[in-house]
Formats: sequence, C-alpha cells, structure tokens
Amino acid sequence: MSRFFSKYLSSFFPAERIQTPYNYLEVNKLNGHWVLDSSHVNYSFGTLHTVFQDALNLFVPDISTIHETLILGFGAGSVAHILQKERQYKGNITGVEIDPKVIDLGKKYFHLDNIGNLSLHITDAFRFTEENKIKFDLIIVDLFTDNVIPETFEKETFLTHVKDSLQPGGILLYNRMNYSPAERMKTKKFSKSFHSVFANCKISEEQTIQIKNKIFFAQK
Repeated sequence: MSRFFSKYLSSFFPAERIQTPYNYLEVNKLNGHWVLDSSHVNYSFGTLHTVFQDALNLFVPDISTIHETLILGFGAGSVAHILQKERQYKGNITGVEIDPKVIDLGKKYFHLDNIGNLSLHITDAFRFTEENKIKFDLIIVDLFTDNVIPETFEKETFLTHVKDSLQPGGILLYNRMNYSPAERMKTKKFSKSFHSVFANCKISEEQTIQIKNKIFFAQK
C-alpha cells in the first residue's frame, strides 16, 4: 500500500525541492519520467529536451562530423543524453555548469554518471569561454537563470568568445526564450548582435521549434 501511494504522490508532488544561489529547482515526474524544473520553465528532460531534439535534427542532421562538443549551461545533462543515447554520438562532450547542485541532481535522478567521454566544469560560462583554448565542432548555449538569460551572455563580447572557441566550419546553437512581447523585443535586439558576430547564421522558425523558444544557428 505504501509503495502504491508513493508512486501516486510522486506524479503530483516534487521528489525534491532546493533553493540554490542561482535558482529554485524542483524534480518532478512527467509522463512517468523525471524532469528538472525551475520556478517558471523546464530545465532538463521536459519541454527543453524536445526543443533541442528538434534543433539538433534541424541544424545538425549528420552527427558523425562532430567530434568535440561544448555545452554551456549543462543542466542535468538533457542535451548530452540526446547526443549519446538518441543520436549515437561518439565524440567528446565538455559541459559547463555554474550550479553544482544541478549536477548533483543530474547524478541522483538523471543517470548523469552514465554519460561517457564527459568533462564537467563547475564554473561561469563567460570565464570558461574567455580562457578556453580548445576548438569545438559544436557549441550549444543554454544559459538561463530561471527564464532569464543573464545580460552578459547576450553581448557581442561573449558571442565573440564563443566564436573563437569554434573550429572553422563549427556549429553554434543558441537557445533563447521568446514567450512574451518583452522577450520578443529582446530577441530582436539580440538578433542584431548575433548577426554582427556571425555572418553565416539563421533563426529557427516557430513551426519547427516550440513557439516559446528561438534557436539561433551559426556556422563559423
């Protein structure tokens, strides 16, 4: 009986709630699977998972050409899971996540320790890209505090650091929320900065990516 109620209640109440210096986080069960949520958005393995499934299918159809991947805003490992478990990616993954509590939750609920060829860095993404010497074939940027991208990560200085971290021909996918009139105005402003740094770029159409998100694509 207690096992039944435990299973029933887990679908309605978070398995874990924590407040970190960066976010309020909940581990919830959705359709029989754990997801990581912040106060207003999904952080890993929910709707965000779908966004990056679509984005990778759209912009990186041939994963065999990718050998070094950088994920800025690693979260609980949702994008890494897509690459390795769904797309059979065999290359190296470098993950950058500022919040160690998120990594702890990733290991506890989302089998993060099963991701191979993974190098994790608990640090600020700006500092990492500023000091980075490795060249990557694919960089994925998903940097949020709840549903807000810190202003630092929308400036040309950061985008230039990211560009410098790409191999010639390397691909960048940058996730931006687009859920309100205010955010859509910010998206337009960001688009100008993005185009000034990356000549070869495009933005996802709403019918291919969830309507609340825009994926900015660039190739060096």
